[in-house]
Formats: sequence, C-alpha cells, structure tokens
Amino acid sequence: MRKVLIFGGSRYFGKRLALRLAEAGDDVTIVTRGQLQVPEAEGIRSIKGDRQSVATMKDLSRERYDLVYDNICFTPYQAKIAADAFMDQVGKYVLTSTMSVYAPGAELKESDFNPLHYDYHLDAEHDYGQGKREAESYFFNRASFPVATVRLPIVLGPDDYTDRLKFYVDAIRREEPIVLHRPEAKMGFISSFEAAAFLEWVGRANVTGPFNAASEGIISMGALMERIGQHLDKPVHIIKDGESSPYDTDVDYYMSIAEAKKAGFVFTKLDDWIDRVIIQTIRK
Repeated sequence: MRKVLIFGGSRYFGKRLALRLAEAGDDVTIVTRGQLQVPEAEGIRSIKGDRQSVATMKDLSRERYDLVYDNICFTPYQAKIAADAFMDQVGKYVLTSTMSVYAPGAELKESDFNPLHYDYHLDAEHDYGQGKREAESYFFNRASFPVATVRLPIVLGPDDYTDRLKFYVDAIRREEPIVLHRPEAKMGFISSFEAAAFLEWVGRANVTGPFNAASEGIISMGALMERIGQHLDKPVHIIKDGESSPYDTDVDYYMSIAEAKKAGFVFTKLDDWIDRVIIQTIRK
C-alpha cells in the first residue's frame, strides 16, 4: 500500500484523483484548510493545514510518503518550502502545472519551455503562468527528490468551479452576444475525469519530468459556441469587438501530447465527451 499525500484534493480533479487512488488501495491523506468537504471514502483521511505555511510543511514531513501530489503550488516560494520540508521524505513529487507556461501557439511541445534553464525569483509577484514557470524551475533545479510536472489545458467537467463554460451557456441561453476576437482559433481541453486519470498514471508510471496532458483533438471557439447553441436550440451571436470572454484567444493554443502517448498513456477523444459536459453544464 502506497502512502500518498495530496495538496488540493478537496475539489474538482483533485477530488477525483483522491477517490481514484483510494479505490485502488492507496493510503491517501488530503491536506485541507477545512473550507471544503474532503471526499469520504475508505482509505482517505484529512489533515488540517495550510499549503503556504512552513510549519504545516515541516509537520507533514515527519512522515515519509511514496508520492506527493501538489495541485495548489503557484509560486517558486511555495515550491521552495515543499522542497525544503520533504527532502529525502518522498519517493516522487507530482506538480500540477499548466499550458500557460508556454507562449500561445499550436502543437506546443514540452521542450518549448525548459524549466531547467529558467530563472526563479522567490520574492517577486507572479501572475498565474509566470508563477507556474518559476515553480517548475525551482522544483527541477533544487528538489532532492524525483519530480514530474503535468501541464494541463483548460479543464472541463460538471464540477468546474470556475464557471467559464457556464458563462457561454448562460450568454447563449439569453441570446446575448459573445466576444471572440478570432472565433476560428482552436484550443485543446481535458475533462476533469481524464485530468485525474492522467495524474494517477504519472504517479504510478516510472516517469519524471514535464508532461503535457490533453484529450485527443482540438476545437475552434466558434464551433464550441455552435455546439452549445445546438443543445440549447438557441442562435449564437459572436462579435469580434469588446472585452474578451473567458476562452477568447487571438491564436491557436493547444499542446502536443505525443510524449505522454509515447510513455504509454491512452487519451480519450475530445469529441467523445465534450457534448456530455455541455449538457451537464446546461443543467447546472
């Protein structure tokens, strides 16, 4: 039985990951501030603590873990306190990262951002993408334990707390115009189910380093809006001027998943689940 620690295991794909691991027989501990309910299942326990607290990290590192999942590390300083605390106390550390480490483009490969050759600044202010770049840099350059990072695109699912897809559903339902500066721009996505499955796989497989993870296939933003309109039986009004909507992009923005496939993971096809998520979002 593996001992697994999860930061960010109380909601969305982190919650799904915890349940998958427990079902597979792992001994799962979720670190929580107590603001969200921890999933209830045999094999899952919770510890109250703060991911950003040095004291919490030191307390946790008194035990050795086969695997640590960190879904809520957003800065190099947060990476540092984890790397310092868990020195020689973890078999592998899996950091959930993001497609935002890349400059927007098509068929983005892991080699397009190399964290080993990237500087980190512990005391600087960071936006989301920059914080993740520097967190990856700190882990890969300074951690004493094996590290894997999972670069995710936008994650979709019925449990999506960001409500970005719901923004489009609500706008189309009300027949309001949607701002897409380039509706033909294509993007990749992953479901919350598949994000959890991929994270589980990375933890079990004999792999380290950065990996892109996304479902097979891409879709233009205009085509995504049309699908929503079809399910609502409503017209779609796209305009190109105005404040950007949540998924608005001026360029194609998606990742290559060739490396993960080569390593043995089998992805689902975007077309196999995107309509189901749209329908689930309509019903929210």
